[in-house]
Amino acid sequence: MTGVLTITNAAVAVLLGLVALVAAYRALLTSRTPQGATAWILLILLLPAMGTLIYLVFGYADHKRFERERRESDEETFDMVSEAQIAVAPSRLDAFARIARLPVTDGNDMSLLIDGEATFDALFEAIRSAQSTVFVQFYTIEDDEVGGILRDILVERAQAGVSIWVLHDELPFFGLPRKFKASLEEAGIRLARPKGPKRLLGPFQFNFRNHRKLVIVDNAIAFTGGLNVSRTYLGRNPSIGPWRDTFVACRGPVVSQFALHFSSDWRWATGEDLSWVAADEPQAVGPLKAMALAPSPAEEIAAGNLYFIALAHLAERRLWIATPYFVPDRDVLTALRFAALRGVEVRILVPGKADHYLTYFAAMAYFDDLRSAGGEVWTYDPAFIHQKVALVDDDIVSVGSINLDIRSGLLNFEITVLMEGRDAVEKVEDMLTTDFANATRVDHDLADRSILTGMVARIARLFAPVL
Repeated sequence: MTGVLTITNAAVAVLLGLVALVAAYRALLTSRTPQGATAWILLILLLPAMGTLIYLVFGYADHKRFERERRESDEETFDMVSEAQIAVAPSRLDAFARIARLPVTDGNDMSLLIDGEATFDALFEAIRSAQSTVFVQFYTIEDDEVGGILRDILVERAQAGVSIWVLHDELPFFGLPRKFKASLEEAGIRLARPKGPKRLLGPFQFNFRNHRKLVIVDNAIAFTGGLNVSRTYLGRNPSIGPWRDTFVACRGPVVSQFALHFSSDWRWATGEDLSWVAADEPQAVGPLKAMALAPSPAEEIAAGNLYFIALAHLAERRLWIATPYFVPDRDVLTALRFAALRGVEVRILVPGKADHYLTYFAAMAYFDDLRSAGGEVWTYDPAFIHQKVALVDDDIVSVGSINLDIRSGLLNFEITVLMEGRDAVEKVEDMLTTDFANATRVDHDLADRSILTGMVARIARLFAPVL
């Protein structure tokens, strides 16, 4: 009997080893980054049973098929944009135009919306004035007082004859209540959620999430930035407290680019073509050049990383970036350090308090790398800072959803608007100057912090590829 058990145990061990090797090989083939592949392979080989199970549930996905099919879907939406249009006018935004495969538009205007009250007031006012179409896209929408106001306004406009589409990347069983969604659908509002790669747990996935925040009304005004729809973004979540965030309202030809990005997400989610909404480009209304850049993990180029690298290479005098998470890809960190070594004033503004402790401590492990090259890191003190804003020299600004981390650069769908012009710069410069006045510069190395903090930060950095 003992011999039979020994043979059985050996057979199970061999089978488990073979399964682990196959899983490790699949991780090598399908992981988005070498670091991610290394992390999965080590987990699988060191803990064959548990590691393989975790990989099958959370790691394995048919990424290649997803990327191919998503690119094909996007090409159908963007086929109205020609290569000739992309390089039509000389601009400091040309590099971003090539990354986005969209032209730089002229004749735009913008309004900066600082924090939740101003943002939601402007959003709700614009939607109430809608006459023909409304696109709404958020990563999270909560069934609270803020989400309830949005729902009621959308229902009222739909009943008035306005066509409305809502994209919301919610997890099954953790999203909006059935009653909330039913009230929208009964009013004729179309609802959909983005799709990711096929995997064991289907839509239960941490990567390839759609992190874009976007509202477009009548193809005349577009909003984007860092806020989602909940009372948290008003600073009313007692577990986090005060909240610092930024949105932007844009008018002019760039609005059609936002509509194209929404259309590409909607086509992928439902198969329905909405690009006709973007066909009529709004007239020029202001002095700004602008373009909408929307990085996607399905692209052949890492547009999210290239966005930050382009900012660093474009900067001649200063580069200010406000981000809630500072976990940069190696290439991005190198570009930032080289900009600082060239004499550019590189300032990174990050939270002084945490909403996610793993990313908060991982960021500390990167501070020394930037500071050693002459860059500066500042921690914002009054509130948790969630804005994703960049200022380059005296002529370029960016406001959107892109965090300065590996997840935004490689794993999520993001969006930002880049603007060239003094009007935009003055508004963003005034805002960031105030933010830096309420921040503390980091003037000590990680080695100068407590032993426990240093240990936690270094361990957290090991998880950077999946943060």
